[in-house]
Amino acid sequence: MSYIQHEKISNSKKLPFKVFNFHAHNLNRVIPMHWHQSTELLYCAHGKLEVKLKNHNFLLCKNDFIAINPYQIHSTKSLQKNSVLCIQLPLPFLNELTNNTFLYKYIFAANSCTESNAINQELISTFKDIINLQNSDSSLVTNLKITTNVINVVRILTEFYAKESNIDQQESNIYFVEELTSFISQNFDKDIQIHDVSQHFAYSEGYTSRLIKKSLGTSFSELLRLVRINKAIDLMNSSPKSWVEIAELTGFKTYRNLYNAFYSVYQMSPNEFKNQNQ
Repeated sequence: MSYIQHEKISNSKKLPFKVFNFHAHNLNRVIPMHWHQSTELLYCAHGKLEVKLKNHNFLLCKNDFIAINPYQIHSTKSLQKNSVLCIQLPLPFLNELTNNTFLYKYIFAANSCTESNAINQELISTFKDIINLQNSDSSLVTNLKITTNVINVVRILTEFYAKESNIDQQESNIYFVEELTSFISQNFDKDIQIHDVSQHFAYSEGYTSRLIKKSLGTSFSELLRLVRINKAIDLMNSSPKSWVEIAELTGFKTYRNLYNAFYSVYQMSPNEFKNQNQ
């Protein structure tokens, strides 16, 4: 895991959504925990992909897929070399297709890792068609075919994988997470504790801890450690600073603390991580 951030997804220049094939080359770095307003569909064509949704882990193998709804906090990790189709559907696009009912009345409950659905094969076949089109020459006709297939995916998901939405609860949860992550991002280099967070929100420490666990599936100390690790990686990639300097700048204070944090997440030392990611 790495740090939590909010990802803003823009449409492609030629299509009203984003669609691309992802091939993992680095098996160590994790895509950070994040969320966005778009719906993200992941289809594993080859290899394996680990997807974490809050406190649930799912292992996508060949022909597995999962729908990640707006504001669902998630991260991914490639456990081996893979090929993954990613489709990101902006909320305005889905609203236009569904007469403003998606998210506000229903969301997608599509996860082949947890439930076998008779319609799965039709969805998989459509994903494969999109991959083939992605690999062909780009043209107006190709883009129209991709759009047709993506709209068919939305139709299948709406017809067979829809479940009732609870948008009020989601909006309240996202507000808290945005405020929390903003506070940590501004203070990660200081010696902050759960007490400081509870004071920021004017909550009790116990309630704050439970709310963080419920919202993110992790503890405050774990979240803070993950933020600091990613800040350390950013400094590693953008500056010639030593690990001792990086530890001080990211709130770890000592190299030993930084080393222990890296090892707990990546099972390697900071130098080993740097060498493998150059």
